[in-house]
Amino acid sequence: MRWHRRFDTARTVDVTGEVVECVPSRRLMLTWAKSADAGDQARHTRVAIALETLGEMVPLTVTHDEFRPGLDMLRKISNGWPRVPSSLKSFLETGRPLNTWA
Repeated sequence: MRWHRRFDTARTVDVTGEVVECVPSRRLMLTWAKSADAGDQARHTRVAIALETLGEMVPLTVTHDEFRPGLDMLRKISNGWPRVPSSLKSFLETGRPLNTWA
């Protein structure tokens, strides 16, 4: 299954990929690439999102790997990924996400 993310009001797709694995309530794995690189598998990276139940807590682990030399994506996502779980945590606790991209 393909997925994509839009960021601007022009509805421009900026990131795309495919769902590789989905285990409901446990794990999601997908490929990740700039939309311009969608057809070049060598330029795709991999994201794994895992949930684990520990008593009343549910730790969330995001692993983004398989970076190829010469790709600038590692630098770009290193600023973005920490914002996503922070916003999700706020949403779950308060019903409102953080405005992480302001």
